Amino acid sequence: MGVERAVWLDLLHREAEGEVTPAERAQLLALDSDAALTQVRRELARATAALTALPRPPLPQSQAAEVASEIAWSARMQAAPPAGPPRPGAGVAAWVVAEVRLDRELARLPAPTLPRSVAAAVAARVQVAAVLGQAPAPALPHSLTAALPAEIGWAARLQAPAPALPRSVAGAVASRIAREGQAEAAPPDAAVVPPRPVHNPAPLLLVGGLLAGLTLLGVTQAWPNLAAGATVLQTLVAQVSPLAGVGLVLLLLVSALVAWRPTPAVQRLGAGAFVLAAVLTLPPLYGAFGRSGVTVGQDVSVRGPVAGNVIAIGGDVRLEPGARVGGEVITLFGDVQRDPAAQVEGRVNALLGRAPGDAGALQTAPPSGLPGLGLATASAFRPLLGWLGGAAWSRIFVLLTGGMLGLLFVTGAAPLLARRQRHAPVRTLALGVLALALLVGPALGLALTGLLVPALFATAFALLLVATGLSVSAYDAGRTLACRLHLPLPDAVGALIGLSVVAASLSVPPLALTFALVGGAWGAGTLLLTRSGQRAA
Repeated sequence: MGVERAVWLDLLHREAEGEVTPAERAQLLALDSDAALTQVRRELARATAALTALPRPPLPQSQAAEVASEIAWSARMQAAPPAGPPRPGAGVAAWVVAEVRLDRELARLPAPTLPRSVAAAVAARVQVAAVLGQAPAPALPHSLTAALPAEIGWAARLQAPAPALPRSVAGAVASRIAREGQAEAAPPDAAVVPPRPVHNPAPLLLVGGLLAGLTLLGVTQAWPNLAAGATVLQTLVAQVSPLAGVGLVLLLLVSALVAWRPTPAVQRLGAGAFVLAAVLTLPPLYGAFGRSGVTVGQDVSVRGPVAGNVIAIGGDVRLEPGARVGGEVITLFGDVQRDPAAQVEGRVNALLGRAPGDAGALQTAPPSGLPGLGLATASAFRPLLGWLGGAAWSRIFVLLTGGMLGLLFVTGAAPLLARRQRHAPVRTLALGVLALALLVGPALGLALTGLLVPALFATAFALLLVATGLSVSAYDAGRTLACRLHLPLPDAVGALIGLSVVAASLSVPPLALTFALVGGAWGAGTLLLTRSGQRAA
């Protein structure tokens, strides 16, 4: 690196002087992305600009007169060389006359001028040095402070005398062989052998047997309720188009495949499969729910004809004399009171409730015989279901979604989650679908068996996961729209836009159902993928 730096420093100096060749200029263009080269070039340009701004120092006076005088003196001296002293006995008159004539000629010539004072030139140099001292000096290639101590240390080690080898190792080898032979000759009892750890499978078997027994006991106690619930679900599923079942199976299989092997090819296949599953599943499910009247926490009285099913969760159903139900009558945690003149084409199902006076009704009671189930009865949870049914579900869901979005926005986790969802959309959707499936299935099974406490916790956790996931999806979609429209504060404005769209979609039930399922699953998968990435990091 030092050699390269020295080379391009020389090229920069030559470029400033205008002496670079085309090949060297191409080399400098290739190094334009180097930050150090850009900094040094900027410093050289600053120094050049400072020097150019200085006034040009005045030139010294002309030397032409001095040179001409010197030439004249040299010509006179060479043309009329002084005669040597007269010989003894000869006259000196001619020599004296020649000396006098030469003296007169020299006196007529102008005396050579003294050289010009250099005070002005010195002052100009001092000024140039002061200007250069203010400009930052170019960075040196690299400091040798760390390298010099290392070189000195190595030189000292290499010059140090090598340790003297022992004269003979035979004695040491012989003594070691003797000690090993004595150790092998010792009796086995004298040798210290660490005890070998013994694996005891009793705790594992005990815990496994206890869990298996409790599971078998719970299934045995709740088996009638599970069978009745399965019968009711089978009846409801039979009213839905088979395409919905195909779509659900395709959705689960593709989600498992994408979560197991998230390659680009599998993700492209998964995107198409998700769209196909949504088209096959959502319209039939919405049509089935639209034909059925579902009530939560309130009593239902039927006095006239009903084309579809009558479903009440946490409430009683009263079939008046003029009631004609074209489907099933289902209550969960409630009773069915049927007038003999009421007509039901399907069957009356009272899950965890009663249907007095109806011999053909399917009735299941809460499991008995298990300790700690005194609170897990329908009567204990009907006030809660009544409060939930009396309140507006849409308002509760919007408040929950807005609260989770505000919490994610305040903690700073919303941008990270949105970025992860945008970079891996198919994988996050697959993880969210699997997570919701693992929550909704056990919650429904626990509710049908009468274990309402764990069922309520599982349902609440699933609802919280859907609201959190929907808040992440709404924030990501709103922020993307705000950025494309160049709105100020895209994070805050995008959050408001996304929450407003979710609230507005509740007036259109099919759109609200699509947003809740797709957006909730998508955001839930983003939460799981981000959490797993942080653990791996």
